Amino acid sequence: MTPAALRRTDAVAGGLLLVEAALLTVALVATGGSVRLPVTAGLRGASGTVDRVQLAQVDAAAAAILLLVLTGLARLLLLAGPLRRRRDAALALNHHDARWLEFAFTSSIRIFLIAQLNGVAELGALVPIYAITSGLVLCSVLQERVTVTAGHPLLPLCFGAALGIVPWGVIAFHQLGAGVVGAGPTPIVRVTTLVLLAAAFVFFITQWREQRRIAAADGADRLRVLIAGEQRYVVLSAVAATLFALLVVLGIALPSA
Repeated sequence: MTPAALRRTDAVAGGLLLVEAALLTVALVATGGSVRLPVTAGLRGASGTVDRVQLAQVDAAAAAILLLVLTGLARLLLLAGPLRRRRDAALALNHHDARWLEFAFTSSIRIFLIAQLNGVAELGALVPIYAITSGLVLCSVLQERVTVTAGHPLLPLCFGAALGIVPWGVIAFHQLGAGVVGAGPTPIVRVTTLVLLAAAFVFFITQWREQRRIAAADGADRLRVLIAGEQRYVVLSAVAATLFALLVVLGIALPSA
């Protein structure tokens, strides 16, 4: 595995994601489909009662396509000379700055939208869900930057896993609670949720195994492990963005048009 192979993977993934975004945009515009999800806040009024106020609406289909564009551009920008050299130098030190910058916004936005699709509308819940998911990314950064002198060598990732469970617990509560008191999410929303949960699990297991391999490797073998790990991330990121966009646009938005 060489840096040139990683760049080819970046180019293919970036190009495919942008093509997918263009095709799904055409489909949305042609059908007029959309998935508008409310963002609300419970505010106490002068009478002492709590009034539910709608602050905004988020079009989940447009947001899913935007994620495709952002992920694709992130891949292609890394082909530029200065960014490519910086990424290659950081990668040799087991620093995946570009990976975590991309993952911080894409994973947080995806879980924000998944929460909304499952009926979480309160701003006071959506913001912590977004922030906690970003915190999970910070734990991955710590794993690469800090040498653990006591306890498990992958302790930051353990903390990240504990944090990462919280948003999914909130989503599960709303999904199951809605099924108990009334109509739960539609089957396609349940499928989308499970697919993204599986993707999050695969991301975590891949990162865990990658760090274990890096710790056991040295010299040229260590660089190969690092490049292979980055290539796996590029593929997983592209697959996750694609699946989410297809499920939201083709499975939810277009049938509602």
